[in-house]
Amino acid sequence: MPSNHIYDILEDNKGFLWLATDNGVSRFDGRYFQNFSVRDGLPSNDILQVLKSPDGTIWVNAYKQTPAYFDEINNKFITYQGNKQLTEMAKSLLGMTGMADGTIRFHNDLGIVFLKNKQVSQQRGKNDGFFTILVKNQPVDFAITEVLLKNKRHYTRITLSQKGKETAQISIPTGPRIIPKTLGNNDIYLFSEQNVYKVSVQNIKPFSYTVDSVTKLGPDYWHKFSGQNLSVINSKGFIHIMDQKTLTLRHTIPSRFAVNCAYIDRHKNLWVATLDQGLLYYSQNGIQKITTNADFINPNFLSLAVNAKGEIFAGNYYGQVLQVKNGQYRKHDIAVNALFPWHRKIINIGTDIVTISDAGYSLNFRKYVGVLNAKGTRASLKTAIALNDSLIILGSTAGLIELNVRRQMTRTLNSAYDRTLNLVKAGQNVIYYIGAKGLYKYRHDLNVSEFIPFKGFSEKKLTSLTFAADGTLWASTTSGSLVIFKDDQQIATISEDIGLPGNITKMLAAGNKIWIGSKTGISILEYAGPAPNFRYSLKNLSKTDGLPSNIINDLALYRDTLYAATENGVAKIPANYRNPGFEVIPVLTGVKINQVKTAISNDYTLESHQNNIALQFAGIEPGGHFKNLQYALNGPHHWNKMEGNTLNIQLNSGDNDLYVRAVDINNHISKQQLTIHFYLKTPFYRTKWFWILMVFLGTGLIFWWLNIRKLNRQKIAFEQTFALEQQRNKITADLHDDIGASLSSLQVNSAVANHLLNKDPKQARKILEKIENQSKNLADKIGDIIWSMKPGKDEFMTMSSRIKNFANDILSATEIDYKIKIAPEIDKAVQDISLRKNIVLITKEAINNAAKYSKAGQLNIRMEMENHHIKLSITDNGIGFEASSHQGNGLANMRKRTEELHGVFLVSSGPNKGTTISASIPLVP
Repeated sequence: MPSNHIYDILEDNKGFLWLATDNGVSRFDGRYFQNFSVRDGLPSNDILQVLKSPDGTIWVNAYKQTPAYFDEINNKFITYQGNKQLTEMAKSLLGMTGMADGTIRFHNDLGIVFLKNKQVSQQRGKNDGFFTILVKNQPVDFAITEVLLKNKRHYTRITLSQKGKETAQISIPTGPRIIPKTLGNNDIYLFSEQNVYKVSVQNIKPFSYTVDSVTKLGPDYWHKFSGQNLSVINSKGFIHIMDQKTLTLRHTIPSRFAVNCAYIDRHKNLWVATLDQGLLYYSQNGIQKITTNADFINPNFLSLAVNAKGEIFAGNYYGQVLQVKNGQYRKHDIAVNALFPWHRKIINIGTDIVTISDAGYSLNFRKYVGVLNAKGTRASLKTAIALNDSLIILGSTAGLIELNVRRQMTRTLNSAYDRTLNLVKAGQNVIYYIGAKGLYKYRHDLNVSEFIPFKGFSEKKLTSLTFAADGTLWASTTSGSLVIFKDDQQIATISEDIGLPGNITKMLAAGNKIWIGSKTGISILEYAGPAPNFRYSLKNLSKTDGLPSNIINDLALYRDTLYAATENGVAKIPANYRNPGFEVIPVLTGVKINQVKTAISNDYTLESHQNNIALQFAGIEPGGHFKNLQYALNGPHHWNKMEGNTLNIQLNSGDNDLYVRAVDINNHISKQQLTIHFYLKTPFYRTKWFWILMVFLGTGLIFWWLNIRKLNRQKIAFEQTFALEQQRNKITADLHDDIGASLSSLQVNSAVANHLLNKDPKQARKILEKIENQSKNLADKIGDIIWSMKPGKDEFMTMSSRIKNFANDILSATEIDYKIKIAPEIDKAVQDISLRKNIVLITKEAINNAAKYSKAGQLNIRMEMENHHIKLSITDNGIGFEASSHQGNGLANMRKRTEELHGVFLVSSGPNKGTTISASIPLVP
């Protein structure tokens, strides 16, 4: 809640409780408070009054502010702006009253304004002082006047009029300072310091009326109408609940707190608004509480017993026992070791009361007596049960011990020497108990214990036992399930999934009911039919049903009443208790789409990107019996539990239906089911026309790609053909220029040699030697052409091998020391025939020149790749020459070949400075 200072309470048509506080308005569904402030449209956070108009609209009256009404669709308040007089009146404190015809009356000393359906139906000026009732559906105005007679008696005069003409008067002897209030069609309520008067006008012509009254309610009180009830609160905190028609007093409820308002909802629950203690809740369900002031005795009770006289004994954690007899309270303080003050068990045996604690036992509230175990040391006691009118079986950390109350003697029994937590009597000499290893059966007449195994013990540790009249033994487990035995055989299991609590502390069988106490209240399991095929149902009780606390420590049954020891007192519950059914109504209270607040509706049409949806719900049952919400999407088949009251969903395109239902604490599903329809527009990329377009586009792209591929293949084929043609032309040119010229020279020289063979043999021999050299050169040129046209993978066919072989052949016959360094990646990079051939020819020409003319002692040949260029460098340390003036055929041929490859050719030389020939040739000429 926004504040503990509550002025007013109201229930709307859906069942929400509206609370007017000094820090805003709060709407309560029984579990969650939704708070509204000036951020949500309130004119002020100091709200004095809340009122419901006949159409269900909630109006609020703020301190010296214009009234506002609640816009349910947009989940906010809207300040009324339709009347200047009302705005001026609101600068002073306003009164707000609902009338029988659906009109809301706003009034103070500055005038009166009547609103109906949010429209001004009538307004009156300053000091008009009129109220209105309906008599036989005709509006009748009345005014209140206080009259003081000579004998100092106070009268209240009610003057009735129609259309400005006085029709009748009523005089009633009342006290001073009358507060008038109208309700219903023809009822006028007058409130004085001591009395309440109800004047009912039956007719105007002839005039007839009745007066009822109730007196002595206490001074300085306030009042609230709710349903058929009138709640009157006096300054001492007493709440008087009367029938609003007859003024018959129904209940008087004392309160320790300052009370502002008392309201009775449609389920007859009483809600009390306090000055500083928040909201108080009273339920009429037959559950009574036995509580005490903590200064008298601490009400955190651990153990409980009721004797044959109906006296109640409750032991707490602090060494105290409360005795309740005929409404009288008595406290017993028992001397106990400060380390062990807990009263774990109280047993009524005959006329004696035996109290059990860790330190031992106490008889009739005397000092505790220690108990020894089988090893002769003091036993720590944990529980106990009466076997007969003189024997009590004690459960300790060292097994079972027998206590003879009459003789006040103990003896250890033949049982498992371990922690004994729970005992239940199942016959004259039979006791079942829970030990560390599981379930045991003890036969007192034979003094023997027997271990009783059952399925699933390793997963399900036992916590509590009870024995039913039909011979069934019920055991609870740590998980909250129940295991049922008969004749020491496991016959059935009831899963915790039916709504059983998971922290069971105590069980008690009574007739066909198993009362189950836990840390979350009391569960009542009612079963019928023979075991193990019995039918059962479960109902749950909690603090909202009237229990003093949800933590239940012990249970006891006396005649037709069940008693429960809790951490805040003792509860008295009729054994035939039937808690009423609760119809929990699911309501949508807030919507955010893509994190933006949206109007509340049951039908939404959304854009494709609006698929991030947050929904806030309420399960309306102000009494607090709401358990959880469930939801299903696109069909009420598979239901999911909603965590809290907010649901975040992502929707698919198209129609989506969300179903929401509520579940109460007894697992009953609400009859009313909420359905919300969402239509999420399909993204363009998921529409049929888009995919049809994509198919056409894809088909076009495929055809375009196939066509481009075909054109590329044709282009590549053409380029290959063109390149081949170019290669052929180059080869043809080479054959024509080099080979053709050499062959012509051979032919001429052969003819000359033949002619001189007889005339001048010496000259003929020289010519024949020349022919031999020309043939050799011709063979080399033909070999180069053939090699360049065979780019094989054989290492002997590579360009670097060709150059190295040639250098070795030429330079090995000289005294030149040479080094060759060719980058290995060049052989793979150079695949073009012309490029391969020309690089080899340039290199061979340079080597030949160095061998013939340089007179060098050292020659370096270097070939590298740099930025997609072949860098060729041939350097010698010979005699050199003047590069600027020397233009031999060899250099000219090398330059020509380099420039044909779009490269750069350089010669660097000087007399006695050696020579460097370099060429930079692009990889793709």
